[in-house]
Amino acid sequence: MSEISRAVRAYLATEHDRAIVAHTPEEMLTALGRVARAGSPEAVLRDYVGLHLATAPRLTARGYVGRQFSSVLPAAAALDALTAMAPQPASFFEVGPLPNAADKLIQREFQALLGWPEEAGRMITTTGGSLANLTALLAARNTRVGGSWKAGLAASGRRSAVALGADAHYSLDRAIGVLGLGTDQIVRLPLDARRRICPEGARRALDRARAEGLEVFCLVASAGSTSTGAIDPLADLAQLCAERGIWCHVDGAHAGAFLVSDRLRPRLAGIERVDSFCIDAHKTLFVPASCTLLFYRDRQAAGAAFAQKAAYVFSDPGGEIDVFESGGVNFECTKRPAILNLWLAWAMYGRGLFERKLDHLVQMTVLAAAMLRSQPDFTVHNDPDANILCFSHCPPGLPQAGRGAFQTELHAALLRDGRFFLSKTVLDGEPVLRLVVMNHALTRADLAALIDGIRRIAAQQISPPPLSLAI
Repeated sequence: MSEISRAVRAYLATEHDRAIVAHTPEEMLTALGRVARAGSPEAVLRDYVGLHLATAPRLTARGYVGRQFSSVLPAAAALDALTAMAPQPASFFEVGPLPNAADKLIQREFQALLGWPEEAGRMITTTGGSLANLTALLAARNTRVGGSWKAGLAASGRRSAVALGADAHYSLDRAIGVLGLGTDQIVRLPLDARRRICPEGARRALDRARAEGLEVFCLVASAGSTSTGAIDPLADLAQLCAERGIWCHVDGAHAGAFLVSDRLRPRLAGIERVDSFCIDAHKTLFVPASCTLLFYRDRQAAGAAFAQKAAYVFSDPGGEIDVFESGGVNFECTKRPAILNLWLAWAMYGRGLFERKLDHLVQMTVLAAAMLRSQPDFTVHNDPDANILCFSHCPPGLPQAGRGAFQTELHAALLRDGRFFLSKTVLDGEPVLRLVVMNHALTRADLAALIDGIRRIAAQQISPPPLSLAI
């Protein structure tokens, strides 16, 4: 353990000049095989630690702007070792008293920010936003489509459906397929110019769905879409759902954590009115993966997701422990106590640490948009609501028809170079570059270096296709 600790400290103290090191699958298979043949257990461990640190993305590098995860607070990371050696599984109080208590304490912090009475809502933790979305849709289905848990969807005689924004996370399509609702029956809601769900367009789409015989029981909005970070107009959508008796869920995995910031919280106006929403703490609350907070506005609604009895684990219904623990209201039985990472960081540093970091990330993203817009060879594709910015690099002479393919080639070249790590996505059928600001140490100078680096790599490693002239 001391050797691992020394290696990690040295890794964190290093000023990395490369954000990522690209590898092939075959190289990784070979490297792991070499480690396995290192000899003694001590040698295997030593070599693996070195390999792990050599192949991990450098989250503290100034050129790391690629994915929605950041370096974590050291105390939160160290806690993982403690909870592995002295486990407290989080779903049941008798073996995990501390994570169940921490759930309630973090819930109280967020309820105060939401303006919810303490007795009204319920928060549970899940392992990732995909599972949180699935759990919320299950609660919505069981609440709005009566008898579906026992008798199945066919017994209702209805064509039940879910409505999603066009940029919704892929996990929602998966959840709808898992629940047997049929992905062909998803009602796709139109977006406005800022890639947010258009309330009037949503109203018309719901009307068309009803005319086609679909009964939409749940509408899912985004607080920070994965592609662009767009935050849907939550107050308008919550009102629309209330008018029609539709469950409103918000996938807030990316930007739901803006609740902790006085400056950013107004961007989530209306989230306090929805039926459920989730936040990925391992994205924007800077704790180890995976830790997702799933909130229900109605405390009783949390119990609608599941209707089971298992005397060997579940406490007596309605008792003090049953109300306190989460095993009966989430999928997982033996669950990692990830909430302790967040509680410990919150207890040590308070809400202000998270607020300052989030404010800085969004400020840097807005600055990046302004800097790129001032350059004639860059095109910005979204006004950032959060810490995500999509753009294209279009050198002089690059034909319009080849711009999308050029972004894909440029992304691959950047990955090979390693000094700057961006991601990519597709907007309206065209590949674009995607910048995700997660490093709290990022500065204007780093953004300027990124812009220069993109130009340099594009010029050195990719030759734009020649401009064809029609004769």
